[in-house]
Amino acid sequence: MKHKFLLIFISALYLSLSGCTSQETRPNNASQETPNQSLASQFRGKNLHAINYFIYRSDSIKAQPEFMGILFEEEEKKNMLQWLEKASEITVLTQKVKEILWFDFEYQIGKQVVDRKYLAYVQDENGRFYVKSFEVVKELNLEEFTEESIEPILQILGKDNWFVVEEAPF
Repeated sequence: MKHKFLLIFISALYLSLSGCTSQETRPNNASQETPNQSLASQFRGKNLHAINYFIYRSDSIKAQPEFMGILFEEEEKKNMLQWLEKASEITVLTQKVKEILWFDFEYQIGKQVVDRKYLAYVQDENGRFYVKSFEVVKELNLEEFTEESIEPILQILGKDNWFVVEEAPF
C-alpha cells in the first residue's frame, strides 16, 4: 500500500515538472491570445495620459520623425484603444511601405511619466495599414528622411509580427 501511494505521488510530481501542457507544442514566443487581445494588452488605458504622434516626412527641414500632434482628450484616447482592439491578424510586411508614423503612448501617475510604449504605424503601397510595438533606438532618429530611409527603418523595426489594422481614427 505504501508503495502504491509513493508511485502515485512520484507520477504526479513527474507530470507537473515535465510540463505536460499544450505549451510544449508552441514556440516560446507564441501567444495564446488572439491578435487584437495581444495588441490591446500591450497598450492599456490605465494611466494613459496622452498619445503623441510623429511622422517621417521628406518635405521637412526638421529632424525626423517630426512631431505632428498629441491626443489627450479622453474620447481621442478611447478611440485609439478601441482601434487597436480591432487588429485582425498578424502578418509579415511584403508590400512596399510608403508612409511611416509613430505613436508614443505616455503613461502618467500624478504628474510623473511612469512608462512609454511605442507603436509603429505604416501604410503600404496598396493602401493597407499595419502596426507593431517597438523600442526606440537612436538609429530611428534621422537628420533627414528620404524614400531610401524606409528600408533601413523597416530593418530596425522588423518585417514580421505586424498587426493588420484599419486606418487610424484621427
